[in-house]
Order: sequence, then C-alpha cells, then structure tokens
Amino acid sequence: MPIAPSILKAIPVVRKAMTSPDTKDRHELGLYSALRKLFLNSDEIAANLESIEALLALAPEIEGFRGKGSQRAANEFARSVSSLTYRVKERLPPSEITPDQFIKEAEIPSSAKDVIDCLETLAAHAFSRTQGPPVRSRHAGKLRAIAWQSLKWITEILRRPEHLAHSLKVAADNRASIEERTAAVGFLSEYWGSEDPDESTTNLLLELEKNSPDRSLLVTVLQVQIDLGLGDEFGALFAVEDWDDDEEE
Repeated sequence: MPIAPSILKAIPVVRKAMTSPDTKDRHELGLYSALRKLFLNSDEIAANLESIEALLALAPEIEGFRGKGSQRAANEFARSVSSLTYRVKERLPPSEITPDQFIKEAEIPSSAKDVIDCLETLAAHAFSRTQGPPVRSRHAGKLRAIAWQSLKWITEILRRPEHLAHSLKVAADNRASIEERTAAVGFLSEYWGSEDPDESTTNLLLELEKNSPDRSLLVTVLQVQIDLGLGDEFGALFAVEDWDDDEEE
C-alpha cells in the first residue's frame, strides 16, 4: 500500500518549519503545528505500514533539531507516535490475545498480519529510543519514558526478552533519570501480565522498595508489586508512609 497522500504532503511542511529561520515564515508554519497536522489522519496512518515508516524516518531529524521550540516538537512527535502505537494495537481482530500468539499461529489472518508488521516496526523504533548512555536531563528522560509507554502497549502482543532485560537494567540504574526509571518499572506489570515474574524482576522490585530514591518511583514499584501479586495495598500504604517519615527526619 502506498504512503498516504496526506503524509506525503505534511512531511515537507515539517522539514520546512525546521529549516526556516526565526522569521515570519517560521511563525506562520510553526513546527509544533506542522507536527500536529502530520498526525491528523491517525486512523489512516495506523492502517498503513509504509506511512508509519515514512513518519518514523523523520525522527532523527526532529530529535536532532536544535532551533526554537525543539524540545516541544520532540515531545509532540514522541507522544504522537506513542498514541499511534495504541491505535495500531486497537486494530487487532477481536480474540483472546496472549503474547506472540499471532507470531506462533501457522495461519495468520491477513488483517492481523498487517497489524503485527506495524507493531514490529513501532516496537523497534520505541526500543531504540530507550537505548544509549544514562541521561539525567528532564527532557531526555521524558522522551525515553514515552518510548517505554509505547513498549508497554506493544508487549501484550509482542513480548521480547531483550525488552525485559533492558527495563530491569534501566530501572536499577541510579544514573538514569527518575522519569525514565519509573517508566521502565511500569513496563514490568504489562510484560508479565498474569504470569508470575521471574527472580530477577522480583528481586529488583524488592530492592527498589527498600532503597527508592524518589517517592514517585516507589509508588510505581509498589503498584507493580500489587499487579504481579507480590504485595498488597495495605503493605504499599505503610511503605509510602515510612518513606515520607524518613524524608521528614
């Protein structure tokens, strides 16, 4: 299926907005506005792998842009891709979904196969955005957190051990931003679903419960423990109160 005409028309507008100097022309185009228009026909994009690939090809340009409004643009693009990921997932035919069931089936309905192909592409994009050395800036941490949210939606369908291994590594890394670590922890509840988590996951959650550097990270850890059957609400409440008491001393 060819790239949607609306995408072909919108991509040059985004590029022009990035290359135009800070003049009236830049003001009229507006990079943020151009990005919103790029994702305007999200349902059409979600049904077209070629359109998704064309959008994702813009990512390095937007992430590398350093002009006025660059951080806002990067956030808007990342959030739009994440929302698109959810829309793609919603296109799966109604069924009892288990991780990778469509990959293992001998006969895959054509409609489901198209969706899986799109999710594979979006998963590769999101996972690559969680990579690299630890970051401490709020902006970079937020972008990685958004990528973890995309993987959280995808992992119900495409569960990958490398995603789990990386989430555990990020969650345990004191050099990473709190927002990024919190998102990596939140990924764990969706990854394991109704299954019992492995020893590495259980041990990490216990360690973060005991030595959490941040209240929001602790709350996420406790919620994941509840989701995975490793804790209860009363225990979580006491753990948060203990953390608050320690901070006041």
